[in-house]
Amino acid sequence: MSFLKVNDISFSYPDSDKTALENVSFSVEKGEYAVVLGANGSGKSTLARIICGFITPDSGSVEIDSGSLTGIVFQYPKDQIVSEIVSRDTEFGPENLKLPSDEVEQRTIESLAVTGLLDRANSKTNSLSLGQTQKLALSGILALRPDLLVLDEATSMLDPASRNEILDFLDFSNSHGQTVIHITHDYEETFRASHIVLIHEGKKIFDGSRDEFHSDKELVSKMFGDPLEKSGHNAASSGCETVFCAENLHFSYSDRKILNGFSLSLRKGSLTAITGASGCGKSTFMEAASGLLNVQSGKISCTDRPVIALQDSQAALYEHYAADDVAFGPVNKGLSGKELKDRVRSSMDMAGIPFDKFADRQTFMLSGGEKRKLSVAGILAMDSDIIFFDEPTAGLDPASRRNLLDMFRKLTQAGKTILFSTHRMDEAAFADRHVAMKDGIICADTNPETEDYPKAASVKEMKTLDGAAMLESLRKTTFFSNVVNRHSVIGKLAPVLKYILFLFMFVVSLFVETPVSWAVMIAASIIYAVLAKCQLSKILKSFIKVVPWLLILVIIQMILFPASETDNILVEMKYLIVTTQKLLLAAGVFVRTFCAFAAVIVFVNSTDEKELLEGFTTLLKPFELIHVPTRSFVVIVEIIFRFIPLLIDEAVSIMKTQLVRGGLGNAKRLFARTRIMIPLLIPLVIQTVKRSESLADALTARHF
Repeated sequence: MSFLKVNDISFSYPDSDKTALENVSFSVEKGEYAVVLGANGSGKSTLARIICGFITPDSGSVEIDSGSLTGIVFQYPKDQIVSEIVSRDTEFGPENLKLPSDEVEQRTIESLAVTGLLDRANSKTNSLSLGQTQKLALSGILALRPDLLVLDEATSMLDPASRNEILDFLDFSNSHGQTVIHITHDYEETFRASHIVLIHEGKKIFDGSRDEFHSDKELVSKMFGDPLEKSGHNAASSGCETVFCAENLHFSYSDRKILNGFSLSLRKGSLTAITGASGCGKSTFMEAASGLLNVQSGKISCTDRPVIALQDSQAALYEHYAADDVAFGPVNKGLSGKELKDRVRSSMDMAGIPFDKFADRQTFMLSGGEKRKLSVAGILAMDSDIIFFDEPTAGLDPASRRNLLDMFRKLTQAGKTILFSTHRMDEAAFADRHVAMKDGIICADTNPETEDYPKAASVKEMKTLDGAAMLESLRKTTFFSNVVNRHSVIGKLAPVLKYILFLFMFVVSLFVETPVSWAVMIAASIIYAVLAKCQLSKILKSFIKVVPWLLILVIIQMILFPASETDNILVEMKYLIVTTQKLLLAAGVFVRTFCAFAAVIVFVNSTDEKELLEGFTTLLKPFELIHVPTRSFVVIVEIIFRFIPLLIDEAVSIMKTQLVRGGLGNAKRLFARTRIMIPLLIPLVIQTVKRSESLADALTARHF
């Protein structure tokens, strides 16, 4: 009997007139390495989710060996992360399997080592690049050591070196008995498998061995096409003027350098590819060049502000219908009526997502590849002279990749200047110029710009967009310290002792009643801060922010509460009566609030998320004796600390897209900043619901 049998599966999504899968059947033997191929939108991801039990088919069934553990790596890596710390995220699955702590630790170290993230074990998950996030999603599933490993395009955003390391590991794991089902568009990945299934428009059209597939030249050509060939067009030798120039850019996230003196010039009508390992700074440079990020030093000059198609295509879509999403930018530029419709139509057709077929499709119902094409169409509709595309071919099938690159070529021939990032060397070779990036600078350039090329007369220094400051403040929003001072007395304490001390300081501060106890509590709070090496100025700044609200409460108290007969009246107006007792009550409110604030601020600056969860787990251990499910409470806290930054990240993504497409206007004044947040609310609510569903799936995928 086969290890896995897919029996006559059919499925259609609600509110969709398209059949996702129709009568699909195949089987996989134990220890087999199978690949599922198919164009974007053919139903591959749907099939993967049905196999792993996330979707119930309309008809048919899936049979898998009893007791087998399944693991799936989703197409969108951010959907799979459940913790705010890299090591904690990888630990999550093994802990759900109730493994011993030493086994959990061993699996975590091994999985992070395999994916190349061991040096980022204590980093925040939202500080990773999208490629690194894809590695983390894979790490979390590898730590489960599943009997069946299902990969839904799990290497699409990885650089060649990282991808080969993962593929070599899959070969090794498969050779030791693990069953693998890999959904991919990549030629090399396909022929690492022994069994190939090809899906076309929801139907199975091939099911056989690697050799049988390879010998069918027509089928191979239909799936992969001919290799990319470099076009004869080369703008770098045509004498065009320089239209974009980045000079000596420096940028760091906290203590990690991203751009380290990066410089790049682009000429009009050129097609430039930029490559480099995940996290090397490609996306950071593109965001800075399009005005979304304010570099610490350096200068950017251009004839026209570049627009950018963001790497995370799913986050770049927020309108309900496809055509409305593409129309967002042109509408902000003042287009309407027939001119608007023509612009939207031509952009969608050019991006390979035809207007007549997709205009009224709901964006969240599109496949991963279709979403990427739609995000490209939204940028094309801006009709800008300089366009940046961040990993535009990630997740696209070979035919779609070729069409997109051909479209780039046509745009450059029409005078547009295109820069795109990629991890594929054949795509880089297709461009006029290939720039390689490492450690925040250019390390190789096939066609470097020289001073002999004149700058266009209209080149001028570019300023960041007005909303960039808001983006920066959102990015920096955090609740717990990134770096805990381990040299302080408090910093050296065990997590549970930090909890106990914090709870003692916080609770006692709420109940001090007399001036003597206030003085003692203030002194204790100062000593607590000093022992944690937490700056008193930081506590005062936080406290000052709530002082106006406390004053309002005190005034209300003075007005509403009558004076007692024995109380000493100091001021008496029509409604306002100030007495000695009321002043003491008001002073008590200020003192208790200050001390409570001090306790909270010292705690969050001396405790990271990992310690918070460890301490919370230890505190709850006595409740396990009476069979209280304490792990559920810990996971709830962990999810809260994951979900809040996730929503902040979602808001940042929506703001980026709207800023690029001219959506948020000026944000220099407080009223303007408040007003421009309104367009973010509905998309953010929609994305919150989607993220909630994704997080629920992520918990299920980790066997919680």
